[in-house]
Amino acid sequence: MRFASARSALLALSLCMLATPFAALAETRDPAVQSPDRISTLRAQVRDPDGPVLVIAHRGCWTETSENSLDAIAACRRLGVAMVELDVRRTRDGHLVLMHDPTVDRTTDGQGAVADLTLAQVQALRLRAGAGGTNAALTLRRPPTLEEAMEAARGGVLVNIDAKADVFEDVQILLDRMDLADHVLMKTGSAPSGSDAFPELFRKALFMPIIDESQGELMRAAAVFEPLSPVAVEVLFRDEAYFAHSARALHAVGRRAWVNTLSPNHSAGHLDVDAVAAPEAHWGRLIDLGASMIQTDAPQALSTYLARRDAVRSDVQP
Repeated sequence: MRFASARSALLALSLCMLATPFAALAETRDPAVQSPDRISTLRAQVRDPDGPVLVIAHRGCWTETSENSLDAIAACRRLGVAMVELDVRRTRDGHLVLMHDPTVDRTTDGQGAVADLTLAQVQALRLRAGAGGTNAALTLRRPPTLEEAMEAARGGVLVNIDAKADVFEDVQILLDRMDLADHVLMKTGSAPSGSDAFPELFRKALFMPIIDESQGELMRAAAVFEPLSPVAVEVLFRDEAYFAHSARALHAVGRRAWVNTLSPNHSAGHLDVDAVAAPEAHWGRLIDLGASMIQTDAPQALSTYLARRDAVRSDVQP
């Protein structure tokens, strides 16, 4: 299937984008050398629909590291992306760790469900390189806890926590203890029903609902999330016209439009694997339609493209 092979092809394509002056500058950026107000600046940018297009690194900057790893976060800090998306699960003994899949099989040298393993068992595993898989090399990296990941992000990059289970209360306790709730954006596509309420974490952190075009007109579908004062909406769409209309409506109320270039069903077929080779036709097209936050598996290539796009536009300004 086209999408199944896209991520592997993307790894090879995106590495070809590294030999640029922009990339060289990014690689020399020390993650420890960050402006004290960087998080405040990033939060202000997220809240400003007229600000620069923001890069969100899906599972971190993993192409030369490992997905959902501390090295992937460090690589994103060097690159200067606005946000990393990290997946969180709970171990059998109640600890929060980074892992996308229900099992550790794809990304580590182990087997079994995260929920059936203790923290000690998970952290004894070795992460595989890149996106993992049986043919991916084993590294010396270990699956990190969420606490380790948040410490690695402190002061340098925002974090979109993608909770793969109901871990919101545990995440909130951790962020409160670390005083890092201001670093986080939470998202959900599910509205509470009956006596249920939105988790308090959704009110403390930046918040973004997920709306699919099948739900109909975006602003009407998103109305239930208004009590949380969303800063953006993640729009899943197959029709470009639906997205363009939605992005205009969001901009009119001061919110950003978030797009994923990860699946053909998320962004009208505009995929990373194609965008790396022809960025103007895909990332550029989405930006022209109104995308102002792009989640990607190729943050280096997207960052390079955005720098070039901005430079060209600056040159043609009167």
